[in-house]
Amino acid sequence: MLKNVLTAAGAALALCSAAAFAGPGASKLHDDLPGVLSEAQPGELIPVIIVMSEQTEAFDLVALRAMDKASRRQFVLNALQATANNTQGGVLSLLSQAQDAGKADQISPLWISNVVSARVTSDVAMRLAKRADVAYLSYDRPIGEEVFPVLPAVGQTDPGGGVITAVECGTALMHAPTAWSNGITGAGVVVGMIDTGVCITHPDIAGQIWTNPGEIANNGIDDDANGFVDDIHGWSFDGGGSNNNISDSQGHGSHTAGTVAGDGTQGTQSGMAPDAQIQVIKFWNSFSGQAAAWNCMQYGVANGADVESNSYGWPHSQNPDRTTWRSVTENVMASGVVLVFAAGNEGACCGIDSVRTPGDVPDMITVGATDCNMNITSYSSRGPVSWTGVNPYNDWPYPPGKIKPSISAPGDNTTSHNLCSGYVQFSGTSMATPHVAGAVALMLQANPNLDHWDCLQILRDTSIDRGTAGDDNTYGMGFVDAWAAVQAAMDMACQADFNGDGSVNTLDVLAFLNAWNAGSSEADFNGDGTVNTLDVSAFLNAWVPGC
Repeated sequence: MLKNVLTAAGAALALCSAAAFAGPGASKLHDDLPGVLSEAQPGELIPVIIVMSEQTEAFDLVALRAMDKASRRQFVLNALQATANNTQGGVLSLLSQAQDAGKADQISPLWISNVVSARVTSDVAMRLAKRADVAYLSYDRPIGEEVFPVLPAVGQTDPGGGVITAVECGTALMHAPTAWSNGITGAGVVVGMIDTGVCITHPDIAGQIWTNPGEIANNGIDDDANGFVDDIHGWSFDGGGSNNNISDSQGHGSHTAGTVAGDGTQGTQSGMAPDAQIQVIKFWNSFSGQAAAWNCMQYGVANGADVESNSYGWPHSQNPDRTTWRSVTENVMASGVVLVFAAGNEGACCGIDSVRTPGDVPDMITVGATDCNMNITSYSSRGPVSWTGVNPYNDWPYPPGKIKPSISAPGDNTTSHNLCSGYVQFSGTSMATPHVAGAVALMLQANPNLDHWDCLQILRDTSIDRGTAGDDNTYGMGFVDAWAAVQAAMDMACQADFNGDGSVNTLDVLAFLNAWNAGSSEADFNGDGTVNTLDVSAFLNAWVPGC
């Protein structure tokens, strides 16, 4: 996200082997785009990602974490939108003219990172590459079902019996029922399900579907002025986008949504957080690209998602735009939204390229898959990962690289929703991921002030160690214990009773600031042995009135 560095990134990463695309601008054609353009038929529209040279400065996380979450989200959103609005005009004008000439379509300006996606002809791509305000172009290769780390159903489809007879084994093993018995069910938490859509009429999920409070159904008007007409329950960004295509015809999204919030109406309680709200954000129907996923993540940030569950990822063999993925995901995290991604189903196939993008982003909550005996599966992707050679980051050199996954959760033979009725079993890190997203929903009900980094740390601190002692590239820090994480979230909130009077109020803020100004060791709120601005951030983030 560093300003004005991506032009150099594009030049360093470009692979321009096609002679037809030599000359000015050729150095900005990223990875396999030159070959794709050289093989394109006359007039063929190629999906591309246009990364702008100007990017928003990296956010000051200490300052952000001192804000309340609503103000923080709006601050980040305003900054990102200002960068996009101030810099994309020339590119959008060129694309508009190309569209009028039949040489471009599906133009989508984004602000979650300063990029524009479109389908363009080869000559338009070259014109874009020659612009000083464009850092580079990459090929937004359409990807099929391989984007989802899921294995075929292993059990018989169960139509459901109408009476709760079982709690799904992973949900039980993570101690979610203990959280429910203590009043923590995910109530009030919005989970953005970025997937193949959701069959919203499944009896176990129908009561948990998010409804846009600012929209009047089916009146053909964008009532809340968010840019989406009649987005009552979410939006589909597949194939150009619509409000009437959010349903799931593939099955993956319904299954993952059931693991987050299925309430067991038909007989099996599959959901970790049965009172959470599911915001349906669809990015895939048969083939989709990276920009569709980024649009989904942007929608969640702009429309109130508290956590986004992402049971997909790009294998490195697909040449994902790792630079933009990291920019997008770190901006989402900065906004206060918690991000959870699948590690992938590649096992240890490919060394430092075994974990998918963006599960490979350093601060991502990246989820590996176990069975219901807490044993890691053979297919769960192993780390480490490295960002050496990915400009402008060039960090986490290997060896040793960055340990991945972050944590692990049940994903083998997982029972959840079979489209619109009954249940079916699937396996994969796709199934482990919504177990963790549901656990995060429980944590956020217990302490709404938690942000992405808080949730990552709590999940790791409270996990059950498995495999090699401590952090490792098989389990991460271990198996997620949702109830222990909820308790830690509650404790973190109540630690803000700084003056010890039994309540959390403004008197605690005054007491803390007095101690901090005096340099008192009591103001070492984050316990790192020093008193500094990080303690202010930690204290204010924990300060939840009424605890």
